[in-house]
Amino acid sequence: MIVECPANMRLQDYLLSRDIHILTACGGRGNCGKCAVRIIKGDVTVNTMDRFWFSASQLNEGLRLGCQVFTKEPTVVELDVEALHA
Repeated sequence: MIVECPANMRLQDYLLSRDIHILTACGGRGNCGKCAVRIIKGDVTVNTMDRFWFSASQLNEGLRLGCQVFTKEPTVVELDVEALHA
């Protein structure tokens, strides 16, 4: 599923407002690593939890923890990338 999130929003909040739920067993703290998404378009900062869960090549491919993404600009995100996180 491809979703466009507006600028200046927490991705998880935006998705919930659209009744789209990503797996966040840790309650959105970034501790479980289950909410992998791929950033297709947009500038999203890589944070400490992203670096913990993803390799450098995965980060370069746009993988991020969906619960940790805060958009600085309109951002296009691919959901349902569980297989990419294995």
